[in-house]
Amino acid sequence: MAEINDWLDDRIQEIINSPGFNENKAEFRDQAKILIVSGEAEGFTVAQIKEACGGDVERYLLDQQNAMTDVELQRKIDEDP
Repeated sequence: MAEINDWLDDRIQEIINSPGFNENKAEFRDQAKILIVSGEAEGFTVAQIKEACGGDVERYLLDQQNAMTDVELQRKIDEDP
């Protein structure tokens, strides 16, 4: 499972690259499809990808997006005196 997690971490960096909070996981439908197609091309099954994403690829991407935004906001707060 470590191999798919490493692959997933790399793909997330490509898919989630601009800060911003989102509330609706449906906003990540296209990105989820891209992630799954990319994973299948790398030899992973849809089931493996979903398992690595906790069962819901769209929700996983939404959570990653919001977590990245939290980190970015905290970084800005820490930089401003």
